[in-house]
Amino acid sequence: MRMMMLSLARAAARAVGHQSVHQHSLPQLSQPGVRRWLSLSAATSRKVNDLYRPGLQYNRDIPQPVEHQALDVDAVLAEHASDRVWTDDEISQLHYDHALFTWNAHDNVSPNALQMVRAEGVYFWDQHGHRYMDFNSMAMCSNHGHSPDQSVVDAIVEQLQTAPYAYPGMFITPIRAKLSKLLSQIFPGDLNTFLFPSTGAEANETAVRIARLMTGRHKVLTGYRSYHGASVATASMTGDFRRFPVEQGSTGHSHFFGPYPYGFSFGNTQQEVVKNSLDYLQERIESDGPHTIAAIVLESIVGTNGILKPPKGYLEGVQSLCHQHGILFICDEVMAGFGRTGKMFGFCHADVQPDVVTFAKGVNGAFLPLGGVAVCDRVRDHFRKNNVSIGSTYNSHPVVLASAYAALQYFLRNRLTEHAAAMEPVLQAGLNRLLDNHPSVKQARCTGLFGGFDLQKNTKGDFIAKVTEPPTPALLAFRKVVAEGHSCCWCCCCRRYCCCCCCVVPSCFKADFFSNSQKKSAATVCRGTVYHDAGSQRVYQSTPRHQRGPDQRRH
Repeated sequence: MRMMMLSLARAAARAVGHQSVHQHSLPQLSQPGVRRWLSLSAATSRKVNDLYRPGLQYNRDIPQPVEHQALDVDAVLAEHASDRVWTDDEISQLHYDHALFTWNAHDNVSPNALQMVRAEGVYFWDQHGHRYMDFNSMAMCSNHGHSPDQSVVDAIVEQLQTAPYAYPGMFITPIRAKLSKLLSQIFPGDLNTFLFPSTGAEANETAVRIARLMTGRHKVLTGYRSYHGASVATASMTGDFRRFPVEQGSTGHSHFFGPYPYGFSFGNTQQEVVKNSLDYLQERIESDGPHTIAAIVLESIVGTNGILKPPKGYLEGVQSLCHQHGILFICDEVMAGFGRTGKMFGFCHADVQPDVVTFAKGVNGAFLPLGGVAVCDRVRDHFRKNNVSIGSTYNSHPVVLASAYAALQYFLRNRLTEHAAAMEPVLQAGLNRLLDNHPSVKQARCTGLFGGFDLQKNTKGDFIAKVTEPPTPALLAFRKVVAEGHSCCWCCCCRRYCCCCCCVVPSCFKADFFSNSQKKSAATVCRGTVYHDAGSQRVYQSTPRHQRGPDQRRH
């Protein structure tokens, strides 16, 4: 009764603008005072409740329940019977009516979108029977190709039949324990402990939350030439144009230029580039306030923003700055991880040991959605005593973990990392031929089987399109060429940075893939761009950016 009176008294006090009534002050109130507050509270309640009393005249319409048509289950199931044959036109129309493409305006993509009806090894087929070489590993993720080893299929089926789901916040599953042990043996140093969200974006968001909780700081520094995911937080971490629509929804993100900005150069030699870019980063840290920065997050090798391997000494310098200021050093290995670059992880090309590493894609060849976060022992020990404060329904999903456990064993047995390293010269030679034969190719490079080539509109090196412009007609024409079956090579082209990514399937790429037919199909990629002065002498050569003249580095 006392608590009820206190609650009512507080409500009445707020209604008349009085200060909050504290528990210790209630005994001093006179009985008439309490009655007055209770009376005010009842009056306020009547004014509110009158709006919803039946039979009274209202000043606004009250929404009425909507009657939904009952589902005809039998008719629906009959329409989707397993023996029904769907025509290609039906599939296209159904997709247009009931689905949306990611990233792009639906109507820009739909007319020339391929129907992928079958896939095997490094190839996939469209609805017309045309075969394409997957020159991008789909979303840089199909590291095992499009034919899962039978051991992976068996592991998925067995887990489905044994324990298809377990709540990750309360239960131990054997598959999570075994996969964590295997990963602790694969990761270098003391990266021994793991969380398993569902995507790379979720992995990066988890890593940032870990850093903020552990350090008590809020800011996160990332590069402008970066991509870290499509959630609000990870898109805000992203440095390219994909952050523009969402960055107002997440705070604490600050961006800096890495060693290879577009509009200017940090130097003419690798030593100058490393020194000047690290001096610049040091000043950014001091300007932002090192005591406010929880983490620096870097793609160990920049992915869709250019396939850029940092110069020797750069990652080491970033790690040193992190240690100096008590900042967590986080490496995003979502694209580069698990052998694609010719080493197990992209950061293994440098002499660094990150505090946290995020991964996805290659961990199970993207057969099922899986991300991951690896933390060092120091971070692990902190969260043994403190809440990690993150989780989700599908975190550590047993079936998905089973796919990764089997896929990683296949990956190790077949030495896919070593194979990617051995194939690097083959891929680079093919890229160099594009550079030599097509004036629209500005530069080409690869690390392992993680590569790409830049496209230019003219010999001045102008971009094909600006980030604020709609997709250039040249790229739309290229997509149409591919959709009509005139090319047997599929790759991904970023309209802003004019970089075609060539992330070939590590498990399937062989030295003889650059046959005459494959050379022809790769050349189609270049012919799909508009080159305004194709008769001019091409001035860009296959040389590292830091070795180019000032006019070449400008773009």
